[in-house]
Amino acid sequence: MQLIHPDKRILVIGSLNANPADRAISRQDIRSMQVIDENGKIHPVNFFNTWGELGMSSMCFHPNDPFVFYLASSSEVFKFMLKENRYEQLDIPNLTDIHEISMIGEQVWISNTKHDEIVSYNIRTNRVDQRINLSDFKSNTPEEGEGEADVEVVDKFHCNLIFEGYEGDLYILVHHTSGRQLMKRIAQKFIKSQGNGGVVDITEKKRYPLNFKAPHSVRRINNQYWVFDSGHFELKVFDKNWNFLRTMDTKGFGRGGDLDVERNVYYAGVSETRKRYLGLFPGGEAVPNMVQVFNINNYKLAGSIKIPNIEQINNVYCLSKEVADKLLQLK
Repeated sequence: MQLIHPDKRILVIGSLNANPADRAISRQDIRSMQVIDENGKIHPVNFFNTWGELGMSSMCFHPNDPFVFYLASSSEVFKFMLKENRYEQLDIPNLTDIHEISMIGEQVWISNTKHDEIVSYNIRTNRVDQRINLSDFKSNTPEEGEGEADVEVVDKFHCNLIFEGYEGDLYILVHHTSGRQLMKRIAQKFIKSQGNGGVVDITEKKRYPLNFKAPHSVRRINNQYWVFDSGHFELKVFDKNWNFLRTMDTKGFGRGGDLDVERNVYYAGVSETRKRYLGLFPGGEAVPNMVQVFNINNYKLAGSIKIPNIEQINNVYCLSKEVADKLLQLK
């Protein structure tokens, strides 16, 4: 099976690891945006080589024009108009540690992860519509272990994605569905717990704790939700009511994925095991940065493509050849 159709290209966005203890290459060697062609050859989008402190984070596309997209670093969001070969920075202050941005209707939704906030930017009026502090959705029920002498509570959801559910509600994907992260003191250091990751329907104020460890990248596929249970090295599938259906092995920490709708092929980003965790997982040292390719009809792995010149994968996008060519021609 050819992993990428000749009419399509796969864009991989990556970066340095955030923790200096995990780094093995220098910032100048990072190729944050790279395009994979139908033969598996990788082409860096050199225009972005120096963008972002660590690299770039994520993007989303204009609902009516595939040649217009929005691109985020960890602290800024830009609008690109590929046909005009120009871009502009959006006026959105106080953004830190942006994870994913997503287009819902005429709104770019930004996961302002560091500040436990979600932000919507209206692409028609070119202004911020909402800034929602997630503390309003915090659970009043104490977490197990809360109140113990060696446990500190940090009010934090760690939201990394805003998405629209099948019923039209607005959801967030979070590491801690209660809005509380527990920090346990071990040998005079506080070690964070990964919490009970899942999704929160903020329209209905309903939470779904799904026992995820550091989840990423919910995608709507064939009346199902596909989501990385990243810390468990799994890609999980749920029905429209968040009932668990099945799981697939991802070999490593999954983050970023996109569907080739015409061919029913899903491209899943998997990051190289971080240096601090080598030896903790079976075969951890053998896992490189890669895009794993799944056939969504039978949930089988069709193959994988290794990704060089980054330390972690932040996002993966399936583009038309025409859009990818314009990206590569940016000057």
